[in-house]
Amino acid sequence: MINSVCQIVKFLPEKIQKYVSRNVWFISSPDDAWAFTFRGSDIANRHLIVISDELLKQNEQQIRYTILHEIGHVMLGHENSIGRVQTQAEIKRQEVAADAFAKKHLNF
Repeated sequence: MINSVCQIVKFLPEKIQKYVSRNVWFISSPDDAWAFTFRGSDIANRHLIVISDELLKQNEQQIRYTILHEIGHVMLGHENSIGRVQTQAEIKRQEVAADAFAKKHLNF
């Protein structure tokens, strides 16, 4: 997972690289533990992207696209619907914008 994320981020524009490296945590299932815990203060003012083991079983193109899509949500300032209600139209707009971000940065 680390290699996939690093290979993707290193080809993004420098401004995005810096923001992501300072403000985004990427997490997947650890090999050496069944679970892990964070305190709210551990990730305060940061973004958390969870990468599933299932994604990492996909082809390289799908992995890159999905990680870029999630970085797109972060960079575009999108919010999720945890703790607040979003309309389907708002969710669709965010998904379309994150897809466009991924497509823009996919060809490296």
